[in-house]
Amino acid sequence: MKIGSLVKYVGSAAMYRDRVGIVTKLYGHSVLIERIDSALVHFVGLEGKGRDAPGGGQVCDGLHPMSLCELKVVNTPDVPTF
Repeated sequence: MKIGSLVKYVGSAAMYRDRVGIVTKLYGHSVLIERIDSALVHFVGLEGKGRDAPGGGQVCDGLHPMSLCELKVVNTPDVPTF
């Protein structure tokens, strides 16, 4: 996974289930271990909702903090056409 990757949410939160988004930043929570374990993902139509909602330190910038284990990089055939 890298910045710009198209990802599908595969975690358990119903709001995000089967949503496709774009990775905008990769980061890690641990200061002691330099390990990338999270990503900020932009999901179209969910700006200011879910993990981007006001409160809890969020800035409502359209980016949703996600664990990498909640995301799956999708290939072109997996992406729905609109």
